[in-house]
Amino acid sequence: MKEEILHIPTPFGEPLILYKNRWGPENGDTLSIVSGLQGDRLNGLMVASRLSRFLNDVESGKEAGYQIRGTIQIFPVVNYKAWETGNPIWNFDSQDVDLTFPGMEVGELTETICNTVIRHTAESDYGIILQTGEKHYEDAPHVKLIDPSRKRRNLVRSLGLHIGREVAESPSLVLNLAKQWDLMGLDPFILSAGKPQTYHPRYCDLLLDGIVNFMRAEGLLHHNREKASQREMAFFDAHNECPVLTQKAGLFYPEPVIGTAVEKGSKIGEVRDLYEGVVLEEVQAPEDGTVVTLRDYPMVHEKELVAVLLREKNQRWFWPFG
Repeated sequence: MKEEILHIPTPFGEPLILYKNRWGPENGDTLSIVSGLQGDRLNGLMVASRLSRFLNDVESGKEAGYQIRGTIQIFPVVNYKAWETGNPIWNFDSQDVDLTFPGMEVGELTETICNTVIRHTAESDYGIILQTGEKHYEDAPHVKLIDPSRKRRNLVRSLGLHIGREVAESPSLVLNLAKQWDLMGLDPFILSAGKPQTYHPRYCDLLLDGIVNFMRAEGLLHHNREKASQREMAFFDAHNECPVLTQKAGLFYPEPVIGTAVEKGSKIGEVRDLYEGVVLEEVQAPEDGTVVTLRDYPMVHEKELVAVLLREKNQRWFWPFG
């Protein structure tokens, strides 16, 4: 069940040990789930912990009707040193783990950790990365896809999230775990919900239920009475994203609820003066769209990103048929 996959001595006496949890036979499809790439993404850690407990109960017969038929492995905490401090990166080497793949078998500590994850997930069929919004931002629950083929868009409908979003190509993307999985032939999915340093119980419930349903849909998990469900999903290409920027510097007061649709010209928030609180700018939606990312940290500069909209007019709907 709990398996040690990396053991490195440190100068302080206590070794760095990396674990994965593993269930199921070796002859079925394999799903790898990774969380803790940054040390302040609490939702992923909570989902990984709860999912591990659920699978332990299935394996021991405490979850009536469930059977594990594929191989499922969970890597709860990858960036162990960053988690100790609660920071997104480990200050000793200042490397972003999710920009260090595929790593090196013999190299810096972070590179060795990344290479270990790559080697232990290389034979998987599917990969799920649990994330949140970036620092200062909150994400509505959604799934990100690299190279969103029709097969992959159909696969993610069983995750139960209403929004799918293409990951834009960039020079640094090849250093990302999801892109490495894509190059290795896995079907990779990034689930993002919430913001750093905050636990969102409702979001975690949603992600947990979605992953369990995905495992049932793909035959990794079986229930003798319940069938997997598929939901409608709106999918947005990368070039259909609309950034919302400030024109003034000050304190940003957000207006819409994350994950909701807004119309062109509707109020996204206000920028107010730091010292006197007067309104300097009313930030408006430049187009119709869904608010997928919203700034959480109030202090903003001129031309700073405060929201990302997904353009409604360019969405593609995928409807459930089962």
